[in-house]
Amino acid sequence: MNARALAGQALRYGIAGALLAALYSVVYWLLAVRVGLAPQLANLIAFIVNLVAGWVLHSRFSFRGHDYRCGAADARSRFAAINLAGYGLNAFWVWLVVHPLRLPAGWAIAPIVTVTPAFNFILNRWLVFRPQRLMDMPVP
Repeated sequence: MNARALAGQALRYGIAGALLAALYSVVYWLLAVRVGLAPQLANLIAFIVNLVAGWVLHSRFSFRGHDYRCGAADARSRFAAINLAGYGLNAFWVWLVVHPLRLPAGWAIAPIVTVTPAFNFILNRWLVFRPQRLMDMPVP
């Protein structure tokens, strides 16, 4: 994949990611701050909502023109596993903000919408989606 195509993919991922980050943030904030739900439970619910929306956006928009590194069912499993790792990272941010730093729960949104998406992009690009031109290359 050339640099221009990769930049386009990163831009599409950024657009989809911004929408997903907004969705995640709204769900988390509403549940944790406005409703008063435990922050980790609000994080879990926001994660589940985003997992479904993320698969649709990333498989049809961010990584369009790409095929799966494996079959579709395995791709969904890998996508879910990567996002579970992202959920774990977000759970860490929530814990760090709420407990050791003793900041308001809403502050966890900052690393949730900046660090975790970069982590997920790299892993999705490497483990789930690949350019169609590489279809004939062996998969590790």
